Amino acid sequence: MSADRPAVTLRPFEEGDAPAVHRWFNNPAAVASLMEQRDEFTVEQAEAWTQRATDDSGEDRKFAIVVEGYEEPVGFTALYGLFRQTAPELGALIGDDVRGKGVGRRAEALTIAKAFDEYGAHRVYGRIPARNEVAKKTVAGLGWKHEGTMRAHLARRDGPPDDCEVWGVLPDEFRAAAADLLE
Repeated sequence: MSADRPAVTLRPFEEGDAPAVHRWFNNPAAVASLMEQRDEFTVEQAEAWTQRATDDSGEDRKFAIVVEGYEEPVGFTALYGLFRQTAPELGALIGDDVRGKGVGRRAEALTIAKAFDEYGAHRVYGRIPARNEVAKKTVAGLGWKHEGTMRAHLARRDGPPDDCEVWGVLPDEFRAAAADLLE
């Protein structure tokens, strides 16, 4: 990959990732568009979050995003609700200075491929705050379709509630759109 588009891989979380997790969840630019907002995210909360992320015994899987040239992970992706009759939900957070370089798109593509190829998902969906244009552009580029809008779904302390859009993708739609990322 070029310097503009660094190499991206996913790996399981390790307990030593807690400092990176703490940094991401305290980065205002990174968390501004999350579904749920927090007043704070302490070191202890980061350690507990990371410990839960290492546990693969339940229905959720979280992956650390590794970018060539960075010592620590730069964010994470997740699949919530695997192994059900309903589709898993994709989650993602790019917490460091790699936003805008294709890292999120590549990491999400790798995660969606895992959902279909490793976990047997029949579709993947996501809930995206309607104001998060970057996330919507990213998933649209991966073959996702806008499926509906939940009006005033996300309560906000500092303003009126935000709408939340539901997006989804089927395996064939994803593979056609993301072929260049999966080679």
